Amino acid sequence: MKIEWIEDFLSLIEAGTFSQAAERRHVTQPAFSRRIRQLEDWLGVKLIDRHSSRLALLPHAQAYEASLRDWLAHLYALRGRIRADAAHGPRGILTTQHTLTVSYLPRLLRYFRQHAPKARLQVRSSDRSDCIRDFQRGDADLLLCSELEGAPLLVDRSDVQRLQLGTEQLVPVCAADQFGQPIFDLDSQIRLPVIGYDPSSFLGGVLSSPYLLDLQRHYDVELVCETSFTIGIRELTLAGLGIGWLPQGLIESHLEAGNLVSLADRFGGPMLVVACYRQPHVGAASVDTLWKLLHDQPLII
Repeated sequence: MKIEWIEDFLSLIEAGTFSQAAERRHVTQPAFSRRIRQLEDWLGVKLIDRHSSRLALLPHAQAYEASLRDWLAHLYALRGRIRADAAHGPRGILTTQHTLTVSYLPRLLRYFRQHAPKARLQVRSSDRSDCIRDFQRGDADLLLCSELEGAPLLVDRSDVQRLQLGTEQLVPVCAADQFGQPIFDLDSQIRLPVIGYDPSSFLGGVLSSPYLLDLQRHYDVELVCETSFTIGIRELTLAGLGIGWLPQGLIESHLEAGNLVSLADRFGGPMLVVACYRQPHVGAASVDTLWKLLHDQPLII
C-alpha cells in the first residue's frame, strides 16, 4: 500500500470528480483511476459506486473517511517528530491540566524561551486526572499541576522529583456592576446563585468543605451550573450568571480591569500550589536543561 493512494482517495472526495482530482494530484485521469483501483484491490473492497452518474462513495467508504484522515495526519506528525529528533535530539514532554495551560504555562514557556531557546519541549494539555495518569505511566517527562496546599501528589513515589513553583488562591468572584461593585447584594440578598465544580473533579473536592458548606449555612445557595470546565466557569461568571471560585492566575486581568470583583474577604478560598514533577529517568537533554532552570529561579505566581 502506498500513502499516495490514500491521498488520492481523499482528493477525490474533496474534488468531487475523477478529472478534477487527477488535476489536483498532477497525474493523468487514467493514472489516477488506476491508483484508486489499486487502493481498492489492497483493501479488498470497492470504495466508489461506479454505476452512479455522479461520484458516490459506498457506505463503508463514507464510514471510514474520517479515520483515514486521522491516520494520515498522525503518520505525517510522526514523520515530523522523527525528523526533528534526528536533527535536534529528542524533545521533553510536559503534561499539564487545561487551566494551567491558559493561566500559568505561558509565563513558564516565556521563561524557558528566554533562558534556553534551543531546549525542545512538547506540551500536552488534558484533564488533571489524565495528566497524572500519563505521568505515572511514563508517557511524559514533566508534570505541571495544581495541588491543595499541604497535600502534594505522588507521596508514594520517592523516586520522582518535585519542585514547588508557586501558590495561588482559589478566589470567589462575581461580575461587577457599572460602579465596580458586586452585582449581587450580599448583605440583603438571601438567595445566591453559584457556579460550581463537578463534585468528582479536583476543584470540586477542594471546595466542598468548608467553603461551600459555610456559604450554605448563611445563604439559600442555588447551583445554577455545575461543570469541571474552569474556563467555562470564568466566562459564565463574567456573564453575571453567578458566583464562581477561580484560580487567581486565571482572572488577574479581569480583576484589574474591574470586570470581576473578588469576594475573598467575605467567603474565603483555599490556597493552591503549582508544582512540577520530573520522572526519575534521565530522559531528553532538554529536560535536564529545563529542570535546572526551574531550580535556579522558581517562578512565583
